[in-house]
Amino acid sequence: MDEIKNSETQEIINLANAIRPAELVTQSQGYIKRYALPPGWSDKIYDEESLLSAPARKKGTVRLDEQDSFIAYINRHKMTDLTTIYCQADYRQSKVDFDCVINDHQGANDGQQWRDHRALYTPVFSEEWKRWSGGNKQQHSQVEFASFVEENLADIASVEGMPSGKELLEMAISFEANQDKRYKSSIRLQSGGVQLNFVEDDDAQTLQQMKLFEKISIGIPVFWNGTAYRIDARLRYRVTQGVLKFWYELIRPDKVIEDATKTMIEKIKSETGVPLYFGKI
Repeated sequence: MDEIKNSETQEIINLANAIRPAELVTQSQGYIKRYALPPGWSDKIYDEESLLSAPARKKGTVRLDEQDSFIAYINRHKMTDLTTIYCQADYRQSKVDFDCVINDHQGANDGQQWRDHRALYTPVFSEEWKRWSGGNKQQHSQVEFASFVEENLADIASVEGMPSGKELLEMAISFEANQDKRYKSSIRLQSGGVQLNFVEDDDAQTLQQMKLFEKISIGIPVFWNGTAYRIDARLRYRVTQGVLKFWYELIRPDKVIEDATKTMIEKIKSETGVPLYFGKI
């Protein structure tokens, strides 16, 4: 009796050892396999793409730092009737982003794609734009304002009816403002010394000078390595308790960013031949 039991036990063990996972589905590529396992076992999917000599298809996301590199990458990998560029632009918030989907869905039926090969590009604002936009509406002392003008003198555009860079610097260094009392200040930038004087009489020359400097015009690129654009600014000043403050207010900088972005878009569309839409996936 014991021999029979031992024989049956051994047969069960041998049968269990003979059980092998059954392959259910093998994709056409041959690198993903799924198996049916005995009861109580968990099924698993094995992706063996990494064992292939090359990936089954292109995928991944790359971030480009410069417009020409973005265009070159698209031209290198674009797919006919599939590649699409999406642009998100908030000009008031100074935000512009491009997202190119190399393997986007096709317009025809059964044209679905994986949409997982992408090129991203966020235009970098120029150093000049960062300086002028960063100081927009910020009040400065006469010394600070004169120093700012001196450091960015090359950005002042020569426009008829508006001060040149040299004239603006002279105004910032030696300024007279008509209030209840006329405030006068002279500055030597090298030493930083300031001399303050208050006089009672009006000065027609001062009034004429203030009319000339109501606005200034600057010519700077919006984006790094881009074309220079003209943007006007209102020049403001205030004397409070004998303290003179200067500042400027850029006039509709969002419209300048919009124009620069549209110029960039036209170049990208022209040199890639890829459709562009405003929005995001």
